[in-house]
Amino acid sequence: MRPLFTLLLALALVAPALAHPPKGAKKGPSKATPILKQALDAKKKGDLKGYEAGLLAAKRILAEEGRFACCIKGGCAECALEGNCGCAANLFEKKGVCKTCLEGIKAGNGRYDNLTPDMLFEQLMELEMPGTLGPWSMSREGSGTSWLPESSPMYGRMSERGSWRLMQMGLAVGAFSAAGGTRGESQTYGASQYMLMGQKRDEAGRVLGLRGMFSLDALTNGQRGYPNLFQTGETAHGQPLQDRQHPHDLFMELGASYSAPLGGGARGFLYLAPVGEPALGPAAFQHRPSAWDNPVAPISHHWLDGSHITFGVATAGVTLADKWKLEGSVFNGREPGENRYNLDPIRLNSYSGRLTHNPTKDISIQASYGFLKSPEALEPGVDVHRLTVSLMHNRALENGDNLATLLALGQNLKHGDRTTALLAEAAYTHGRQTYFARVDSAQKDELVGVPSGVYRVQKLSLGGVHNLKQDEQGQQGIGASVDLYAYPTALKPAYGSAPVSVNLFYRWRFGKM
Repeated sequence: MRPLFTLLLALALVAPALAHPPKGAKKGPSKATPILKQALDAKKKGDLKGYEAGLLAAKRILAEEGRFACCIKGGCAECALEGNCGCAANLFEKKGVCKTCLEGIKAGNGRYDNLTPDMLFEQLMELEMPGTLGPWSMSREGSGTSWLPESSPMYGRMSERGSWRLMQMGLAVGAFSAAGGTRGESQTYGASQYMLMGQKRDEAGRVLGLRGMFSLDALTNGQRGYPNLFQTGETAHGQPLQDRQHPHDLFMELGASYSAPLGGGARGFLYLAPVGEPALGPAAFQHRPSAWDNPVAPISHHWLDGSHITFGVATAGVTLADKWKLEGSVFNGREPGENRYNLDPIRLNSYSGRLTHNPTKDISIQASYGFLKSPEALEPGVDVHRLTVSLMHNRALENGDNLATLLALGQNLKHGDRTTALLAEAAYTHGRQTYFARVDSAQKDELVGVPSGVYRVQKLSLGGVHNLKQDEQGQQGIGASVDLYAYPTALKPAYGSAPVSVNLFYRWRFGKM
């Protein structure tokens, strides 16, 4: 399995730098304006060839002037030879520009209402939703107070209500999993997640943020969740879950944050949540661009991001130069209870600290430590010390393509014994296709129905998604993946010699922004 980690690391570090930043925009009237007028006049007369020729000529001028950013990250220069630019016509008519690529179809969805023909690229960027904790793009902010690479893609819908900026994000998955081997099960299940965020800011740069995240996993999957061979952690009906992924709670997050400039390039923030995520580990797997196309949870989950739903969190932190973030949390160390529809009692009996560095828009590095007070209901009084480090890399490529990778190490210490987990992920989007890979390697000490001990289990997941045409409501996709395993001989009587798991799924999510 070690060469696979090397391969995924190489993908992260040597991905081709294909994205081109937009040129500096010129001020004043555009030289393309009279040409656009002639093109529209030709259209009214039924001269479609003259209309298309005029749009092409105008688009080339607009590209040279850096007038506006097209729906693909490199700006309109990337498709100046396309032959027909609906965006240019929309700008001329002051209707706004299509912000969403629609997998190459560049018209008719996701327009900004406030664009004008002479708007500069910098002004366009101001229309995008900034972060809640600082003056960066919302694309940097992951689950809880975690950071992602700022170049990460976003899927959601933005709106305004009075002085509030709102963002909706979410997905729904219908899946069939056939876990192989002696202990494997087959099941049709659903997974869902909906998130609503709001922010209100004043002229001094102070920002109030509200977040709510919800899931219907317990309704669609029941208390036992879905098959996930070698997964451990949490309980159902008073028994430890065996080779299954637990469902998420109805209330995944209910949180509020407040951030303000402190001077000298520093900002302070406070995050309070009756249910939320402490400053521990990388962003949760559903929020990572390297992982969100794979609907199956990593088996290293409880070494890295297992505390992403915690009933009781208070986090305070400071950011420096918009590149460094130091934060600390007090929180409830106990895993959520079996009742997935209620709010568990709030306790602040655990603590954590995390340092994050985003040196560029493509990289996010974090290191964190946490003390978890009695996290498992079936192991009362057994505390866990957790240490995590991770490197996330994202590269926005030409034509809306994207490459995202993650390398992470997690370590749990309990009973004086140390167990580790390694995780590598990669997801490459090319056109309508997304290909993903994941390598898990975890020292499992909670396997059920086998001789007690610590077993190193390794899992390789390979899969892909075909993203169907995006419309105004969202994006649909159909996908599949296969899972392969390696583990000690002592586990073969229980699991068989070479199990293979297969997953088929349909996914809906909000459209790409």
